[in-house]
Amino acid sequence: MASLASPDRRPDLSGLDMAETNGTDARAALLKANAEMFVAAPVRDREMIETFEMLALGFLPMVSHATLVEIARILAACEDTPASVLDHLARHSPQARDIVLKGAARLPSPQGDKRLATREGRMRLASRSDIEPALAERLLVLHEDDIDDRLAANAGFVPAEPAFDALVRRAQHRPALATLLLARSDLACAQEAALYLSASPERRAQIRNRIAASLAHRRAKLTFVLTQHDMGEFLDAAKEGDARRLECLMNAALGFPPATDWCCLQIGRHGLLALGLKALGFAHKDAACVFIALHPALSHPLSALKALARIVRDVPSPVALALVESILDVQALSWNEATQRALADAQADRRAFAALAQRGQTNADP
Repeated sequence: MASLASPDRRPDLSGLDMAETNGTDARAALLKANAEMFVAAPVRDREMIETFEMLALGFLPMVSHATLVEIARILAACEDTPASVLDHLARHSPQARDIVLKGAARLPSPQGDKRLATREGRMRLASRSDIEPALAERLLVLHEDDIDDRLAANAGFVPAEPAFDALVRRAQHRPALATLLLARSDLACAQEAALYLSASPERRAQIRNRIAASLAHRRAKLTFVLTQHDMGEFLDAAKEGDARRLECLMNAALGFPPATDWCCLQIGRHGLLALGLKALGFAHKDAACVFIALHPALSHPLSALKALARIVRDVPSPVALALVESILDVQALSWNEATQRALADAQADRRAFAALAQRGQTNADP
């Protein structure tokens, strides 16, 4: 807030008597003149702001809808416009409310914003072009599909914000939301990759190319070599129709946390299984044997089987691994043999200390 306003910049209240005698038009003209003077003032101190607030709140209930809209256009972008004035404009005219929501220099904090209490208010807040990260988080926590859709389409809610990743994760289970996000041109590479299964064939090709370009700058690339015994275990799990065991085998081979849930038989996620097998180095013929054995939905109709085999044949293994990591939100080798050995050693140490403590207690007994 600016301070030390010059006296000649204070709202002119000399027309109050005239407004009372000449009716609505005079009130509207006086209110407009003082609003313009208030906005044009180079500095505004507390007294000036409070005086204008008193005048505006006195006249706003007595002017027409058109005047409310005009006053909203004048005041919305001024950082010193009293919140009570903006609130009156927003509550008494839908058009003025839109102007306030889109153009207001400042809004109440997300914690106390009453608009969060109503669905209509949340919809408008989610569409603000200058939405703040804290407000977006307050909207996302409610898990409302319509609000998520508004946020996904809002260019003011940028992918660099941590809360944006919550939208990406939700979109993996809601194709309509994924479509809105994929329509954007500002997604990070990992965010695009996380939505790969929901993308069109053309967009999938673009995502793969983008990943390949990013991987070209890496010095080291992970490769996985499965033994014949390993391959046999995968095929045995498939023949038993045991998708969970198959996922556990992939988690172990890729070094993912054991609890990582692929949901690879879920409709819409069959391609994830193909990407996982390719990341492990499966040839497309070996992968086809897994598809055929695991579940009929993977191989019937024949076009479905061919599509999965094509993924294994055409997607490079490093790209497949990057896609799987992004879709599942995990990192390869984040849970590997070294980690397991370290945990086992720690457990052995704890058992040894417990035994020593027990022995010492026993020796101390009379």
